[in-house]
Amino acid sequence: MKKAILGTTVAMMALGMTGLVIGQSAPQPRKGTAESRLISVSLYDTGAKVISIYGSPDEIQALNVGAAGATGGGGGGERGGPPGGGGGGGAATPNTGVNLIGDPFGNSGIWQQRGPSSGESAGGGDAPTSGRGGDGGGGRGGDGGGAAGGGGNGQKVIYTRWVYKRNNSRYAFVFDKFNRCVQIEAVGLSNSKVKTRRGITFGSSFGSVIKAYNAPDGYEINGDNIVARFLVRDRVAFRLSRIKADKPHVVTGIVVAAGKT
Repeated sequence: MKKAILGTTVAMMALGMTGLVIGQSAPQPRKGTAESRLISVSLYDTGAKVISIYGSPDEIQALNVGAAGATGGGGGGERGGPPGGGGGGGAATPNTGVNLIGDPFGNSGIWQQRGPSSGESAGGGDAPTSGRGGDGGGGRGGDGGGAAGGGGNGQKVIYTRWVYKRNNSRYAFVFDKFNRCVQIEAVGLSNSKVKTRRGITFGSSFGSVIKAYNAPDGYEINGDNIVARFLVRDRVAFRLSRIKADKPHVVTGIVVAAGKT
């Protein structure tokens, strides 16, 4: 009888340990500590709240939703900030179903060149691309690259991106059809107003990001640019770029996202 009880107990412990391992194999959302705010705007704030802080946007882009997810202009290069890229498909975190809306970092094969090298100004012109330097893959920098058109090809516009040029940076806010902010974007090289709740800002190192957020959900590596996603647990993603040839990657873009489309 004692042996039977002991065997049952051991079996239950083994099952419990197995369940624990399975639970740890996939990232789980953090409750109460995930990112929800950036540059004075919180997720699900209304358009009126953003207008009250930043006024009318410099540009409004339509983000189309089709079979490949949300697409739209990535916002072009700006003086004093890193060059932009063209529009791209919704960037999904592998095996999680969590998406960024559109291409907030402009990484869809456009901005693959290294940033300014030693002796060059950070805002010293647009980076060369397959088209015109700094163009969004077909339009002038900041015009959305022609991908932000209406509902052609069976696509329906349910997201809009409001773009602001502030402090040598590009801020952007993506709104859903209910006029709620579901994605907050900031791209630039130096701006003390851009900082996550865990202290990551433009210029932060890759090591600092990993120490703050642990293991990413997934990576994209595109030339000298890396996108590290922490969307499942922390609702945030970072672009890190090699600004100088002999220096490590640093943060040049931050997106806080609601984590779904």
